[in-house]
Amino acid sequence: MALPVTATETAPVPQRPMYPEGVLTKFSPEGVVLRFPGNTTLCHLPADCPLLPGLRDLYSALAAHPVLSKKVHLLPPASWHMTVFDGVRDSEREPVLWPEGKHELPLAEMTSEFAGRLRELGQQLEAEGLAPPYRMRVRNFDGALIGIGIEVEGATADEERRMRRLRDRLADAMGFRAPNHETYQFHLSVAYLMRHLEPDDRAALDEVRDQHFPSIQREFTLGDVEFCTFEDMYSFPRVFYLGKNSQ
Repeated sequence: MALPVTATETAPVPQRPMYPEGVLTKFSPEGVVLRFPGNTTLCHLPADCPLLPGLRDLYSALAAHPVLSKKVHLLPPASWHMTVFDGVRDSEREPVLWPEGKHELPLAEMTSEFAGRLRELGQQLEAEGLAPPYRMRVRNFDGALIGIGIEVEGATADEERRMRRLRDRLADAMGFRAPNHETYQFHLSVAYLMRHLEPDDRAALDEVRDQHFPSIQREFTLGDVEFCTFEDMYSFPRVFYLGKNSQ
């Protein structure tokens, strides 16, 4: 018979994984970008986006840092984007992450099916009050457990609600909602963590944040949602824009 746990006993502390999330799937431990095919809906940052100067400064600071540069993998600036609603990834086929009953379909077939549904949805966005532009603002610095970048949200409470409705409509069209659908935080990633940050690393990242985050422009505008495919985390080629006047 098992003895009861006494007040002086403590539960074992779970061990953290050897690497942060993203290593071994999107990047090798040595920092080589790995094949990780899938599809998604997103908005790339436009060339004149007021966020870009501040994000480039943050990127340069991380690249030049003697410690942090060895613990992160910087993403190409041309790839910078805000995901609106994740599609599916070929290597992540749990039923909750694919449309019901379709998690065994070839990725190309699922992409083609999504394309038809999203072209149809694109014709409805304006009538539903969900067409661009999308007015966004910076919410917080993102230096958590997976990557480094910024958290963003709708520039007003009404715009945030509109972005959430847009996510819901994309989820309806694509036929599934991930477990984090309601709590998903819009964000822009600049780098992935290759190693866990220790307390000294966190202090160094705090210094980079304090130096560069205040200079990042707080409000910006995004254009049409893009349906994209990808082979890795370096490039997200557009299949088409959603919207009646887009191709």
